[in-house]
Amino acid sequence: MTTTPALPSLVLRGSSATARFGDGFDYVQWEEDGRVTRIPLEAIEAVRSLDRSFEVVLTTAEADRRPAVWAVHDASTAAVTTFRAALQARLPERAAEGSRVDGEDLITEIPAGHPRRPSKRVLVVAVIAVFAVIDGAVAVLREPAWAIALPFFQLFAGAGVSMALTLGRGLYDALHLPRRGITVMAQLDHYTHRTKVYRYVDQDGGLHFYRNRTGGQQLELSYDPCNPGRASARQPLYGQVMMALMSIVGLGMACGGFGITGYQLFIALRG
Repeated sequence: MTTTPALPSLVLRGSSATARFGDGFDYVQWEEDGRVTRIPLEAIEAVRSLDRSFEVVLTTAEADRRPAVWAVHDASTAAVTTFRAALQARLPERAAEGSRVDGEDLITEIPAGHPRRPSKRVLVVAVIAVFAVIDGAVAVLREPAWAIALPFFQLFAGAGVSMALTLGRGLYDALHLPRRGITVMAQLDHYTHRTKVYRYVDQDGGLHFYRNRTGGQQLELSYDPCNPGRASARQPLYGQVMMALMSIVGLGMACGGFGITGYQLFIALRG
């Protein structure tokens, strides 16, 4: 299935929330804490900005009641200015007199395709803590020098895990999504200092971005209909073979580093 992408959208990315808006949108899409929410334009009373912060003020049924405010903090100053101007120009005019509605009643939440996963930061801290305990135990029970040597093997293993997971997932997506997903022609949105960023729209109108080092003004890619943010560009056979080989190399690095760590812990506990 091939669809035509919609017009480009502005993205305002902050420290804990992301807002999206563009031509053809009659709502602001808000992403925060794993939730995706749509705020219709008629639910917005005003928009405000100050340096790197942006706020959406919702309407209230009673003019003297404190309105709800949705905010994006620590965003780019230029992005805040551009986003505010674009949204301000599209807000509907409101009569001085007349019935008012609660903006919160008009907001809709898009069901998530997958449950939230534990934070990567928490997982990394937990793994480091476990290895620190192991290294300390080996150093005390066997040889103090292992407290310095073992972390190098663990860093080596960590690099291998990263390679295996990243390339393995990329290979899986390259093989699976073209057959089971939805294929679209993504449009080049902008460049970064390392890669090109393409935009595409899913079947529900949600806007997504995909990074790729190569490609022209358009890029054919396939996305998962249950998780539209997960996509893969079409990969040639050579690329798939190289991804498979590098995944195997990463798996070997992980097994070697963790194997040495486990063996030294076994020897230390054995006494």
